[in-house]
Amino acid sequence: MSKETIAIRPEEQIRLLQRENELLNSIVQGASDFIYAKDLKGRYISINEAGAAYFGKRVDEIIGRTDVELLGNAATRQIIETDQQILRTGKPVTYENRGNFGLGRSFFSTTKSPLLDGNDKVIGLIGISRDVTTARLSEEKYRFIFDNAPFSFWEEDFSNVKSYLDELKAAGVTDIKNHFLTNPEQLEKCIDLIIIKNVNRATLMINGVEDKAQFIKKIHRNFAPESENIFVDEFAALAAGETYFQAQGSFVNLNGDVVDVQFNLNVLPGHEQDLSLVLVSVADITDTNKLTNELNTIKHRYQSIVEAQSEMICRINPQGKVIFRNHAFTRCFKFKDSGWEIRFPSLFPPSELEKCEREMQLLSARESNRILELRNYDEDGNLIWQEWNVTAFYGNSGTLLGYQAVGNDVTSRKMAQEALASSEARWRSVFEHADDLIMTVNSEGYILSVNDYQELPKDVKWAGRTIEEVMLPENAHTTMELVNQVFSTGKAIKTELRILHRKSQQHSTYGVTLSPIYHGNRVITTICIARNISETKEFEKHHREALIEGQENERMRVSQELHDGLGQLFTAIKLNLQHLKSGLGNYEVIDEMNERVNVLEENIGVAIAEVKNISCNLMPDVLWQFGLKPAIQDLVEKWNSTIDFTISLELVDMDIRFSPELEKALFRMCQELVNNSIRHGNPSNVYVQLINHGDSIVLMVEDDGIGFDPNNTTKGLGMRNIWSRAEVFEGRVEIDSALEKGTVTTVEIPLTNYLKQ
Repeated sequence: MSKETIAIRPEEQIRLLQRENELLNSIVQGASDFIYAKDLKGRYISINEAGAAYFGKRVDEIIGRTDVELLGNAATRQIIETDQQILRTGKPVTYENRGNFGLGRSFFSTTKSPLLDGNDKVIGLIGISRDVTTARLSEEKYRFIFDNAPFSFWEEDFSNVKSYLDELKAAGVTDIKNHFLTNPEQLEKCIDLIIIKNVNRATLMINGVEDKAQFIKKIHRNFAPESENIFVDEFAALAAGETYFQAQGSFVNLNGDVVDVQFNLNVLPGHEQDLSLVLVSVADITDTNKLTNELNTIKHRYQSIVEAQSEMICRINPQGKVIFRNHAFTRCFKFKDSGWEIRFPSLFPPSELEKCEREMQLLSARESNRILELRNYDEDGNLIWQEWNVTAFYGNSGTLLGYQAVGNDVTSRKMAQEALASSEARWRSVFEHADDLIMTVNSEGYILSVNDYQELPKDVKWAGRTIEEVMLPENAHTTMELVNQVFSTGKAIKTELRILHRKSQQHSTYGVTLSPIYHGNRVITTICIARNISETKEFEKHHREALIEGQENERMRVSQELHDGLGQLFTAIKLNLQHLKSGLGNYEVIDEMNERVNVLEENIGVAIAEVKNISCNLMPDVLWQFGLKPAIQDLVEKWNSTIDFTISLELVDMDIRFSPELEKALFRMCQELVNNSIRHGNPSNVYVQLINHGDSIVLMVEDDGIGFDPNNTTKGLGMRNIWSRAEVFEGRVEIDSALEKGTVTTVEIPLTNYLKQ
């Protein structure tokens, strides 16, 4: 019997298969794809760890068993049919199938080839399966977007057109556009080479059709004959390597309606070489911008599907070794990566390595997910913080299959948290130890927090209560008005409040600042800071009183000096001149001297009158002798004698006398306000009103002059004096003015017993 006809014994076949199996195992165990081999009866004779992991079993639990034993009849029908086809025909097969191995919905791309012995006899098969779940789910997402998009577009295959254009260029055609214009029959041929792969629902609805298959065959013929130049320009652009094309033309739907449209063509990323996938859309010209933006959005969505995620993603085997990493992961750890077999915990500093291993060991089938916050260092040695979401996967039997880790750089967030904690600690220290009252109030008036302010009553807890509950009604009403103003305007308020104390029934003045606290664009809280400034206000009041008293005393002194000194001097000079004049003769030379003496006598008379006038203005005798009413009347009478317009005066219940200090203050304020109107207002009329209301006295000066903008005008010395004098008597000053509208200034002084004579 010849060597060729000797049959190989079964045990020899098994030995050969085992040898092949050992060789195959040594090659494929480290691969990430599922690599396996089966004998003629469908029993696994080899499988790598990646394949076993997706069954949720160990390698030794799979060897010698069939797919039916592992997965059941229903899940293995396609697998068995394909295996039998390969064993029967001896030809390789590539297909895609779905599976469920305890990890949810899965898709696999599988290539199976016959396993031959030395005599080319089929003794089994070898298969390679790749998990394409991510790609298929991404494609399903794209298909969902494609089918349900609210605008019309479709997919085309231009690969035949690309080949035809390449043939033309190889034949020496350099001007594709001119070639098609001069050879319209070749243009028609090129148009027929376009393959319509799919249209979305919006396209069918726009054209009023239901038969998608028939519609696809002729959709590219829907352009009106006069728009065929669109195809000429389109083919020329594609021949030049362009991946985007846009043109305007006329589109004819199946109802025969002609619509002006804008035509858009996009070659999708990854298909630039063969033009096998192109997105085409038509849109009404009036909606060009909108549809272009939406088409770009679809393009970007499509690109985001096929591109890597921005997070660092890796897969880890049960031993902790990284068996898959995405581009973001590789970029981050490239300088640490010494090889494919690097362990995941070793990517972190020693102290964090122990923490990482400890946390991963705590994962279980019941608690399969943990979030780790780990310190690390970048390639420049800078400290960074990373947050890792680690998930452990287990088979049905509870066997650990591996891990998936998704990481993000959270350095900025961590630093912000630390800065916030530090800021909060500083704020808390200020809050607790401040000498001022600090509290936060919400929009409903509830006090959210309050510091241990020394003036707060110790027997009343403010936090958690409303403003109305802890303050007297008059205080609470004013405070809530300010709080509501901050919430409505979003702006800080700085003011002063007079607060009545519940126990002492005494008033205190507080300087108060209310500021908004924002969350996004919304005011959520108001922070109130109050300081007792009663002593300061009292000091300022005494200071102003002393200053005003000093001014009045100085005026009195200057008035007396002018009257007693300079006035008497001028009078003596005038008497001497008169005596000199009476002793002169009647000679001609003496006549000239008489004339000069007369002029000098007149000038000295004017000087004496002016000194008396200044002395009177500085401290009018009529004011301190007869009171405010005659002094004001005398003042207005003198003004009217020197100006070319009229100052009107109205006095109501002003026959009584007031304290000297109040009468001097009102006289000076009236004098200053009327002087301001005369000097700056350019008025035609000035109206002065002084009214005694019993509990207050009101001074009002109104003119019809040029006016001014109070918000854009700084207070001069005169107005500051008016404010100061009013504050001494706890009065208020209001100015109502506008450009070309005149000015009204009102001063109101409350009348207390000590202000009445």
